[in-house]
Amino acid sequence: MQEIQIPNGYFQLWQMYLIERGLNGLQLDFMHNQREQLEHILSLPIDTQSSYTFFLELVQRTQQHLDCPQLIFDMARYIRPEHFGLLGYMASRSHSVAEAIHYVMRFSRLVIDGSAATTLQVYQSGDEIHLSWPCIHEKYALIHEMTFACIVALARQIFNFNQPLLKSIHFAHAAQNSIYHYQKFYNAEVLFKQSEYQLVLSLESLKLPSQQADPSLIHLLTKQAEEAIAAKPNEISLAQYIHTWAADYLRTENKIPKIEQIAAELYLSTRTLQRQLDQLKTSFKKIIEIERMKRCEQLLLQNMSLTDLAMHLGYSDQSALTRAYKAYTGHTLLQRKQQIKLFRQVRNDK
Repeated sequence: MQEIQIPNGYFQLWQMYLIERGLNGLQLDFMHNQREQLEHILSLPIDTQSSYTFFLELVQRTQQHLDCPQLIFDMARYIRPEHFGLLGYMASRSHSVAEAIHYVMRFSRLVIDGSAATTLQVYQSGDEIHLSWPCIHEKYALIHEMTFACIVALARQIFNFNQPLLKSIHFAHAAQNSIYHYQKFYNAEVLFKQSEYQLVLSLESLKLPSQQADPSLIHLLTKQAEEAIAAKPNEISLAQYIHTWAADYLRTENKIPKIEQIAAELYLSTRTLQRQLDQLKTSFKKIIEIERMKRCEQLLLQNMSLTDLAMHLGYSDQSALTRAYKAYTGHTLLQRKQQIKLFRQVRNDK
């Protein structure tokens, strides 16, 4: 599996944070052995990408040596559109939150890329909009925390985006910090050990306008983003494409797609598609199971019965669905339904 690549803007953000504290990241003793690599990354254009693993080490060392467990939140407060490169500029010049989300879905590979990276999924439940990502592996917890904090901080700058428009934040991993720091930064409900990562917004937030909207510049930036995406290796996006295709199929057909269907759409033989997915360290079966669980979460929010859930997701019966959900999330479906019910009661009481 190709290592995830993240924007060099994150490294620049780290350096900016230290400068504000009167420090030079390149001169810190604990970065002595990595100084050459760090110097190289900081010399690159801000919209290029570098190793997530190195950034993870960088942040962990900084947290430890500066005794700053809330480092992610402190860094995120300095976020600027340029730290997200082209996509950041597109978000800042969008007409509304809805338009910015559209660009994020379309060009997310310009920010975080690699065969383990997954595309944003958006769906509506009542008066809420859910922006969700599946949990691939707990080793990516930090990049989810970093990206969520930066997205929310940047949205507040561009759209005056705040509670109650931001309703809740869902993390698939356990809390990496004191709950106090999460609640103070997001000023919204923050949940951990969920089945997937989510930003939950109010439906009305999609209409929030940007004070810097610029349709002419957006047109130019879109052309640049399309060219940048086209220059990336196609094989990296294969799994992402199948994820999106499978999610759409499950939503519209209410049954499980077959690998022969997507192979035909891609003009590949079934065996060739299986081989290509195997090279990416995944499989059609794994992708389908992830998308089934994501769709399960969406339908649970619609208060669908477990029997109907099993039918819509292509399981033989309710028991098969229950076993699959427990294996994927570590929680039972009954626990999840009770949790959703409790959250709704609490929200209605506010």
